[in-house]
Amino acid sequence: MGLIWWILPAIAGVVGLMLLFAGFGKLASLKPVSGGTRLLFGVGFLGLAGIVAFAGLNLQTYKRLTYERDIANIKFAAVDGVPDTYHVDLTFSDGRKLLEANGAQPVLTGDQFEIGAQIIKFQPVANMLGYDSIYRLDYLEGREARRFSSEAVTEATTNGIALAQNPGLDVHALAEKEGNRFGFDAEYGSATYQPMGDRFEYNVNLTQDALVARPTEATKSLIQRGEYPGFQATNGGTK
Repeated sequence: MGLIWWILPAIAGVVGLMLLFAGFGKLASLKPVSGGTRLLFGVGFLGLAGIVAFAGLNLQTYKRLTYERDIANIKFAAVDGVPDTYHVDLTFSDGRKLLEANGAQPVLTGDQFEIGAQIIKFQPVANMLGYDSIYRLDYLEGREARRFSSEAVTEATTNGIALAQNPGLDVHALAEKEGNRFGFDAEYGSATYQPMGDRFEYNVNLTQDALVARPTEATKSLIQRGEYPGFQATNGGTK
């Protein structure tokens, strides 16, 4: 929340209280006119402080409830000679890279990837006061887009890697049991999936409600070119 929405009502509130105390002092000195005037202005300043504070909170609803954070960047590079197989270059928001235990980049197979997270969402009032949803990235998965039959329940295989461990206290499980006592609104898993291909790149963001993976402009052109042969990007896109 912008400091101005705290500073303005604080100033108005202090002025209002000073005028109220001065007004009571004048009334105690048997000066009803000046005392009443100060009381009137004091009440007015306190009212102004309340209006500004509530206006600030209202404006905050538009800002905080649409707030997004960058949490990861994902790039894919084809493995030579192996169809639908890609090296994964995943960079977390703090600059860390996703690597396997031997220090190598993970390799996923398929034509889609999915990334999932566990999310704890706070009540809207808490969001307005700056308590944003918290998250822990859970997994990164490769898969085939057409992996199920529409005629019956079928099995499918996927491949992936865990993005987090669960040391110490399981906060997500605690939130499920005791969340209402601490202002939690919901605890759930959220995932997003997109096409996986050579030189594809995505920025993964977290809103107050869900994960979103957005392709870069160059990736949009590559996807369009694959879906519509002969497609040529315009307005500065990759050709």
